[in-house]
Amino acid sequence: MLGKMEEGAEYDDALKEAQDLGYTETDPAADVEGHDVRAKIAILAKLAFGTTVHPASIPCQGITPILPIDFEYAKILDCTIKLIGTATRLSEFGEHDGALSVYVSPKLVPNSHILASIKGGGNAVTIDSANIGTSTFTGPGFGRFPTANSVVADVCRIASNTIYADPFPLESTSVAIDSDYSSCFYIRISFQDELGIIRKIGELAEGCGISINSVLQNPMKDRMFADCVTTTEDCKMSQVTELCRAIGLASFARCEPMFMPLLT
Repeated sequence: MLGKMEEGAEYDDALKEAQDLGYTETDPAADVEGHDVRAKIAILAKLAFGTTVHPASIPCQGITPILPIDFEYAKILDCTIKLIGTATRLSEFGEHDGALSVYVSPKLVPNSHILASIKGGGNAVTIDSANIGTSTFTGPGFGRFPTANSVVADVCRIASNTIYADPFPLESTSVAIDSDYSSCFYIRISFQDELGIIRKIGELAEGCGISINSVLQNPMKDRMFADCVTTTEDCKMSQVTELCRAIGLASFARCEPMFMPLLT
């Protein structure tokens, strides 16, 4: 869907095409709200870190807030937008030494990153490690035929009484979970024009302890319905949530801003 929206399709049209192709369910909530990705990243977190993370506890933001204008700004930043599940151990020098951060969100992905090249029904898993750097595994991720193939393969293995090793050989109960992840963020602000908007945004960001990296704005065609984007330096999700809430209450704001992390 995001690929079609990047080509200029509206959300509803991209959703209908995805349903027609069997990429999403008739009730698409599990797909567009990120619940399917949330389940997958919970499994991958267990495999990678030996820690059980209940899906309901994972911060999850779907693609419904994404608009065509976001792809315009992504292009300016030489990025695209992908829905990504992330599981990462926080820096040992951080506030929570070795804590595990797991979340799902659309992300701005640099076009130079391999995840930017995943299209259509493809899925990819990228693993960063200290010893081997970055490894990526790609293949069909959804759709009627890949799903049917996997289900039938599992039924056949069960019927043949095939013995498997423990699917989760790594077990760890000592890893803390920190859902307040850190990232650089993209924030799209919908506003009606008035004097001093950029200054006010800067003051609100400063009040939330956030440093602004850049401010982007296409030429305004309508001063009552315009958008601008700010990107931040590295900060906590809770800080960005606080900032968006504050901006949403400002006199110039038409609604609470949309935000998503940047893949760096």
